Amino acid sequence: MSENNVNDRLEQSSMGGTPKVNPDEQRKYLGTFRERVSFAIKIKDLGNSNAIQDLNKEFENNSSYQLILNGNLSHDLISPFIRLASQNNIKFVIKNDSFYKTEPENYGVIYANKQSININKIDFENKYNHNNDSKQNDSSKKDSKSSFIDKIKNIFK
Repeated sequence: MSENNVNDRLEQSSMGGTPKVNPDEQRKYLGTFRERVSFAIKIKDLGNSNAIQDLNKEFENNSSYQLILNGNLSHDLISPFIRLASQNNIKFVIKNDSFYKTEPENYGVIYANKQSININKIDFENKYNHNNDSKQNDSSKKDSKSSFIDKIKNIFK
């Protein structure tokens, strides 16, 4: 090893270790990169029964990936995911570093590969189109409301 290499390593060690590539991205995706993520569930969606079903589909499609859980969350929130991973013989890790946040928009569960897979839709909200169902229900409610108002207007014409 050259003297410059040794000095560089000593300097990095004294400053807190080697610099990380995209540390913000790694914090967001519980220690991995976005390009490796197959499926991600935000904390606000962990209680949704569809989240467990969709994660089970992911397990069936790719059983060699790893489940990453935000350990700063309550055990009640993450235990169903641990149970599901155990039942399907999926490797999982619980990350509880202080920089993993617990706000509703942060991720609580990540299913990821060790290498890049570059999947476009990874979010629970978008991947299996559960939001589209609720949006359709909302629009049909609006249609029924407007038709009721139209009926009232027609009465007074």
